[in-house]
Amino acid sequence: MTTIMENKEILRLSNEESNKLTRECLCTAMFKLMAKQEFERISITEITKLAGVSRAAFYRNYESKEALVEEMCHEILQRLSESVKSERYRTNRREWYANFFQTIQENKEYFRIYLNAKLPIVDHGVLESIFPSASSRERYDNMAREGAFLGILTSWFEAGMQETPQEMSEICERIFVHRGGQAQ
Repeated sequence: MTTIMENKEILRLSNEESNKLTRECLCTAMFKLMAKQEFERISITEITKLAGVSRAAFYRNYESKEALVEEMCHEILQRLSESVKSERYRTNRREWYANFFQTIQENKEYFRIYLNAKLPIVDHGVLESIFPSASSRERYDNMAREGAFLGILTSWFEAGMQETPQEMSEICERIFVHRGGQAQ
């Protein structure tokens, strides 16, 4: 016979599993809806109806539909963010660019969802955190490079990713040369 404490543990695990299943259903529903219509036009009601869950279940798991999309794309965004900060890539920017474009190409469905939701690809100031500026001019240079890189990435993606990740890496390395010929 199980004790009261064992029953509570079984119930807690069941709730965790239930919440995981709810999140998976919500992600699947959002994925399907975004394939048919613009992010801005999707309502919480549509998401929950397609997922087969209540609005309360939605709000137990997410504070907004943006948070839902961020979770859907979390893994790719986490890998991209971490790769920017990796010591390995500080000395080999060409490899980092190639890895970045390859990751986007491998996860194109999620990247498309994220772009359609008009959510930021990376937090602004990533370059500043890697290459701290000694002056306001350098800080603005970093901001310009970051904006230009995101523009190139978005254009490449929207044009159907015709160039290989290696070709895009060479393009970016050529464009983003700074400080005595070192690529940034």
